[in-house]
Amino acid sequence: MSDLFKDIGGEFRATDIDPRSESSRTWFLNKVKGLGDANVGRDRMLRRPPLEQVPTALPGKMYMFWYNAKHHETLPFYDKFPLVILMDTAPGGMVGLNLHYLPISLRQTFFYGLLNRVNNTKYDESTYLKVTYDYLKSTRSAKAFRPCFKRYLTSHIRGQIVNVPASEWELAIHLPTSLFQNETEQVVHQRSKEMIGKY
Repeated sequence: MSDLFKDIGGEFRATDIDPRSESSRTWFLNKVKGLGDANVGRDRMLRRPPLEQVPTALPGKMYMFWYNAKHHETLPFYDKFPLVILMDTAPGGMVGLNLHYLPISLRQTFFYGLLNRVNNTKYDESTYLKVTYDYLKSTRSAKAFRPCFKRYLTSHIRGQIVNVPASEWELAIHLPTSLFQNETEQVVHQRSKEMIGKY
């Protein structure tokens, strides 16, 4: 586990707040406001001792990695440091949900809604999300998935893919670690809300 997860996660577990509650959302938001520069957060998460590096990414798990998008010069925008719930592998890569594409209020609502799809409530190495494209497309309350649904080419991933433990999912979604290129985070989030509004 990274130093950052260990520090903040330990503080949270020392409270009497129920995980996945409105109070926990507020606690995390207040805590990450004090992190300052997002670059520091990214560096702290991947420093040694790092998050677990994985040889093979598995559907239903959450991952972080550095990404240099194909045709990055001409893309309207892309996230160089995605936070992805992997849905499936695809030829030459994988598809998943990059939660950074949602502003924090929508991200919270969407993520907490997905937790009814966990295979168990242990929130340990055995826990994963049972999320498919067909499920998301047919579930009106999950329509926020649309701007998050991305394909990532293995050849464009830089360095190692690291696993975010299920016990730290809630913390990870609140960390200010997106790294959007070619456009500001505010503009990306506005485009996401416009896309969601079409459905």
